[in-house]
Amino acid sequence: MTDEEIIRAFHAMWDNFPEPVTITQRSREIIAVNTAAEKYGLKPGIKCSSIGKPEDHKGCLCNKAIDSNQAIGVSYDGPLGRAYGYWIPVSGRPEWILHFSVGRACKYEELKR
Repeated sequence: MTDEEIIRAFHAMWDNFPEPVTITQRSREIIAVNTAAEKYGLKPGIKCSSIGKPEDHKGCLCNKAIDSNQAIGVSYDGPLGRAYGYWIPVSGRPEWILHFSVGRACKYEELKR
């Protein structure tokens, strides 16, 4: 797949996800963002570490996920309670990861069915 095809597939799958999701590369430059990430000021071309406070990024596992070529997840106390962060390598792009959290920005029990 080309970069453009991967980015189109990303938007098709993640634009309606209620939490911010990015494709980010090892340099921390953001390649693509979903709709929820845009609301937090994330956009392609910026460094993800430029958003929020520096201490918010101390637990980043981007490099570990890229180096191991395996998904990595962590649990942590987020602003809404227990949250889970993920860094998942993108197949065919060894320097890219899919990065998102679950439970950081959305209370799932409040989502309508």
